[in-house]
Amino acid sequence: MDLTRSEFLQATGAAIAAAGLPAASGGRTLLVPFSSAPYPHGSRLQGHVYQGRLYDAATHYMNSNTGIFIPDGWQVRNGAVDFIVHFYGWNHDIAATFSTYRLREQLVASKRNAILVVPEGPTNAPDSGFGKLELDKGGFRRFMTDVAAKLKELRFSSTDNIGRVVLTAHSGGYGGAGGALTRGDMNDSVSDVLLFDAAYGYFDAFADWARVPQHHLLSLFTGDTSTGNAALMGKLQAPTPNLYVRLADSMTLEQLQTRAPTFVLTSVAHDDLLQKYSWYSLFLQTTALDAIA
Repeated sequence: MDLTRSEFLQATGAAIAAAGLPAASGGRTLLVPFSSAPYPHGSRLQGHVYQGRLYDAATHYMNSNTGIFIPDGWQVRNGAVDFIVHFYGWNHDIAATFSTYRLREQLVASKRNAILVVPEGPTNAPDSGFGKLELDKGGFRRFMTDVAAKLKELRFSSTDNIGRVVLTAHSGGYGGAGGALTRGDMNDSVSDVLLFDAAYGYFDAFADWARVPQHHLLSLFTGDTSTGNAALMGKLQAPTPNLYVRLADSMTLEQLQTRAPTFVLTSVAHDDLLQKYSWYSLFLQTTALDAIA
């Protein structure tokens, strides 16, 4: 039976409470299941083994929920919806990602006119796999099409057209972002990729995408991913200077707003990168996303 908008919001509210999602001011949070979400997926039907421990499918790879945050004042831009899609790292889920890194609050502070989408990847497991969004041809496009259609169905949006897409990834979230760029069939829509100590793999995918002049790659890194970031720099380096390397303790918004590939070294702890100094908010301000009017 189809739900009315009011009935759906009541059901969504109950789901949010049951999932333990923290409250956040400045917008509306939804928790919506999608068949096109990362899991369940054939790659993890037998679970995943890490350091001799089995992370079983029933516990860690069956959650098809997606967290969606619509900031107050958000509007359709040029007949389309702009999105930020975040891929979290190891041993997290949507609730922990929202509460630990304050992504919703930082989106509000950035004043970007976009809807935040956080798909549930591996649920509290040491795993960088993102199922359908990483491994299936066109999987990322199907997922984003479903999200946009659901927002229109619920009357949060007047259109299901997809505009700009910003990919953000922390740590093991590189699997989702890299896979989306490799076979997600949406590279022309992806305007920016923001990596937070996430250069562990998919170097060719990130480099090939970043070579397009209109695309913007910004990678914040610690010693954990210095080798990976050096590999990315090597793939992007041209005969004439074409990228920037900065230090986090002296970086400015103006320096980061260049569309050239930019790499920022920091000594801040790996798990504090997004929220300690509100760098997630700062980095969103460097993207092609418009500000809320």
